[in-house]
Amino acid sequence: MFLGKRETLSRVVLTGAIGICSFIGDQGLKHGKTAATRAIFDNVTHAIVGGLTWAVILNLSKKSLAQNFSSIFWSFCLSSFIDVDHFIAACSWKLSDATHLEKRPFFHCTTLPITIWIMLSFYSSVFNYPKLSYYSWIILASFLSHHIRDGTRRGLWFCPIGSTRPIPYYLYLSMSMMLPHVLQWLMVSSVHESKSLDNETLIDVV
Repeated sequence: MFLGKRETLSRVVLTGAIGICSFIGDQGLKHGKTAATRAIFDNVTHAIVGGLTWAVILNLSKKSLAQNFSSIFWSFCLSSFIDVDHFIAACSWKLSDATHLEKRPFFHCTTLPITIWIMLSFYSSVFNYPKLSYYSWIILASFLSHHIRDGTRRGLWFCPIGSTRPIPYYLYLSMSMMLPHVLQWLMVSSVHESKSLDNETLIDVV
């Protein structure tokens, strides 16, 4: 009974932390005095939200966060790394060039992580290599947490189809907090459908 309440409380706290960190990061982005300060605040917020997103998925799967800290760390790093495409697209390491692009850079296309997720999941099933499936979910969670947050400004970009309208602010906060719950549900559903892995195997694979 006590254990169940503790698990529920930890899920509520971790999920709430996504919304709180997002809000604080947005305020820092809005009120930062210099471009460098705003960029750092924005990127660190992406990293924290990405790490928290995977932490919630692990928690929902009843896995120890301490024992799976490495995967949380990788989600943290990947969610931050996505923004490197600004510099690649600008062909410059100057922040002013990277933040004044005419078009969104390639890592910000939501079609990309979905395609990677589908491909890795397919190869994982064909070659019976569970790690690929595990990594595909980390990639999807990291990218989507980043894209949803950016979506308040320019919407989600599904190339080559186009972009959605900008996501209303409080809807974005809700989507960010619900994302790990939806992904964990999809993970469990995909495992049941394939019947080749169980949830225990999928989460414990690394």
